[in-house]
Amino acid sequence: MHFPTILFWVVFAGAILYFGINTIRRGGLKGAFFNANITRTLGEVDAVGPNLVSQRIKVHTLRRASESLVGVEVVSKSIGSYEMLPVVLSKDQAEQLASLLRQAVQDHDSLVA
Repeated sequence: MHFPTILFWVVFAGAILYFGINTIRRGGLKGAFFNANITRTLGEVDAVGPNLVSQRIKVHTLRRASESLVGVEVVSKSIGSYEMLPVVLSKDQAEQLASLLRQAVQDHDSLVA
């Protein structure tokens, strides 16, 4: 075998091993995607999307080492496809996002009234 081929397989096996260990350490695939332990799922909201696509947003509390975090999981499903986007926020970032969402709702209410 040539050196580049061996190097490819070593790197590939290392990546698989790392992901496998991280999956076990984090308690499952979702935890591995967030790179944190999911301590609790707080809830989910169905989002308004295109006709043939269903979207759902889930909110989790996460723990990474001694750090408490907020996880936002955005899931999009359609015929033949599934996409999960994990977003990890600090407490300050989560509060800023909540403030922006409240502001958007207030702006919407003032436009409708």
